[in-house]
Amino acid sequence: MDAFMLNGFNQHVPIRRSAAPKVSLAARSHIESMDAGLTSVSGAQEVIKDILARRSVTKLILGHNYLGDEGCEELFGFLSSEAGRKYKIGEISLNSNGIGNRGLLAISRYLRDNTTLKELFLQNNEFVGDPSVAVVFALAINSSHLETLSLAINPTLADTFVAHFLPVLDAPYFRELHFSLCGLTDESASHIVEYLTSPRCQLHVLKLNGNQLRARAVGSIVRAIHRANYTLLRMELYAVGISKSPDDSETSSPEDEENAQEHPLRWPDVENDLKRSLTRNSTLKRLVEKEALALLRYSRVLLLRPKARDVSQHPTPLSPCSESCSCVQLSANTLFSTIGQPYHLSVTYATSGSHFPFTRLPTELQLHILSFLAPLLSTAQRLRIFTYASSPSTLPTLLPCLTNGGCIPDPASPQFTMGGPAAGGFGTSTGITLRKRGGGSVSACANGKCMGAGNSVLCRREAERSQWLASVRCIAFELEDEETTEKEA
Repeated sequence: MDAFMLNGFNQHVPIRRSAAPKVSLAARSHIESMDAGLTSVSGAQEVIKDILARRSVTKLILGHNYLGDEGCEELFGFLSSEAGRKYKIGEISLNSNGIGNRGLLAISRYLRDNTTLKELFLQNNEFVGDPSVAVVFALAINSSHLETLSLAINPTLADTFVAHFLPVLDAPYFRELHFSLCGLTDESASHIVEYLTSPRCQLHVLKLNGNQLRARAVGSIVRAIHRANYTLLRMELYAVGISKSPDDSETSSPEDEENAQEHPLRWPDVENDLKRSLTRNSTLKRLVEKEALALLRYSRVLLLRPKARDVSQHPTPLSPCSESCSCVQLSANTLFSTIGQPYHLSVTYATSGSHFPFTRLPTELQLHILSFLAPLLSTAQRLRIFTYASSPSTLPTLLPCLTNGGCIPDPASPQFTMGGPAAGGFGTSTGITLRKRGGGSVSACANGKCMGAGNSVLCRREAERSQWLASVRCIAFELEDEETTEKEA
């Protein structure tokens, strides 16, 4: 017997060479150099070379290196240049890189007017709570579309950073903030409460774990959320010193002292109160979004004036040529230009099937009637929807679109690769919605779910819907102003 056969090797069986590791198309735009020994300027230059070698970069994961301030300035100096701006980076992670305030200022320059970066992770660095740096960083976030920021495990930031960062923060796209283990004490509570209860706050997630906020500060934050915050959906307050008895040095308002005497603060009670508030916010968010979409559907039909009617009201015909044209702006304001004008009851209209009687009512009555379709929305939210629905400039273009406007087929679904239109499939290489001969279409959504049965892709319609809800600020319940409520009453 052949000796090779004894060792499990057969020379007559062809050797199957191992295939090269498969890399997905999405992963090719990711640069992941965690714990790669990148240091200072030389490490940043290696990252820049790696970026320039690719056509597209969407993620930059550089955690657990030591770029420091010099390397951070080198890297973000390139990203802020004309050559670096062409890379639409959506996520940057610089955890544990020894970055200080100089590096944070370089990041701020890159963030200014940046509409592509959505997530920024800066955990475990060497930032110091400098007032001027905090203000510059907050202003940069305000002008960007950043959604998630993590400053966790930066204990030298302390109360000074929060005291100058939160009062300036006014970012409509900002959704998630991590302040865990940042050396915060009860002195930061007043700034946190002021931000959470202001219209500037659009946060969905706030993490304050591992800070010595103490009992009274935590109680004031939870009560503020229950009283005047409807955007927060998740909050973490673990290991914040709530089990310790409050010291005399803890400053609090007379209202907090009275509440503390009547109801001693216990963590189970605080946790239950917080859960109830967050559940309320989540429920109201779903209802507000549902009512906003329903109100848009009917407002578009009833408030959008036909072009022929606008032509009859103006001596010169209106033919919008672009969104910036004055004729579009004029036609967009036609609905609200009639508010407050006298309505002549003696005027009689000829009976015609082309005019819906609802449109003959004064504009105030039309908007008031439509408001009953969305009772949860605030007056400001409804007006933003009415403005959008009545503007011809918000209509989709009539030009043929080169990209598919429907749902994206779910690659994880068997129908994506098996069967044809008759079986509900999409073929082996097509990714478009198939049209039937009768004029219908084969839905690309699996089992009625916009993201497919495997949740492997994001539906384009769902993304556009979320973008529209954010543009009209209907992503959370808005408490009516007392003055507005009194006027309406």
